[in-house]
Amino acid sequence: MGTHDSPPGDGPTEHQHEHQHENQQGHQHGHHHDHDRGPDFDWEAMADSLELDGSIMLPLVSDVVQSLSATVNWSQIGHVLDVGCGPGVIAGALARHAPWASVTGLDTSEPLLERLQTRMAADGLGERVIAVNADLEAPLPPMEPADVIWASMVLHHVNDPAAVLASLLQQLRPGGTLVLVEFAGPAAVLPSDDPLLASGAWSRLESNVAAVLRERLGLDPVTLDWPGRLATAGFTAIADRTRVAWHDAPLEGRSRRWIAQHVNRGLRTVGDMLPTADIAALQDLVDLAARRSDLFVRIERRVITARRP
Repeated sequence: MGTHDSPPGDGPTEHQHEHQHENQQGHQHGHHHDHDRGPDFDWEAMADSLELDGSIMLPLVSDVVQSLSATVNWSQIGHVLDVGCGPGVIAGALARHAPWASVTGLDTSEPLLERLQTRMAADGLGERVIAVNADLEAPLPPMEPADVIWASMVLHHVNDPAAVLASLLQQLRPGGTLVLVEFAGPAAVLPSDDPLLASGAWSRLESNVAAVLRERLGLDPVTLDWPGRLATAGFTAIADRTRVAWHDAPLEGRSRRWIAQHVNRGLRTVGDMLPTADIAALQDLVDLAARRSDLFVRIERRVITARRP
């Protein structure tokens, strides 16, 4: 809606989706359901969280843009559509990669769209990036056909994926490209000799979060047959690859904050499923993330690309 507690948007992880489900815990770019939020829901905190998630995914966005350069002339294309854009981190990145394109950020959350507009104005992109309040599962408002549609961590949420894919196909120009960014493996942040790995605490956190996500979605988003669904919808030139958002040690402050956020989300979601020793060790990781020099961030994503004939 960039290679884990939030609504889908700006490239979330499993724990981004925790935030969406906590509040009914993304996407990361999502299908945000405002009616699920109470009047006291803290949209400012949600936007901050999603902006951090999106910023962590920017290396993946750059990697995908580069991988498509043989078929997408980013310096010449006219319109990019970011569906489930959230607060706009990825939309802004796409605008910079496509310097002559208009970019439409589509989302159902007005507070997040307002954050997008504020961000774009501050970044000098306000004239090229526009916000549109619309639902992927309803007829899309009239807009210019897109050369590229970016859909990160959103389509596994829709009720009728076939109908949404058919709609997105029609929104593309002939020869246009759809990019789906979806779940892959768990996040990695720890050196190989870390006690959290040796004890199994990290893997228990990640596997329990993934299990909760599968239960809440009613499906396994990692194994969904996106290539088959895209082919049925009429797309061609379908490619399904794993790509990575990588931040090497020693981390800068933003990546350290993301690790703390990631672990805290996981603990809020599955803390009652974990041994007390795991919880204490994971909380220590949160407390020490700002000072440790050996932490890194590696997030895998499935990136499925396809073209309109």
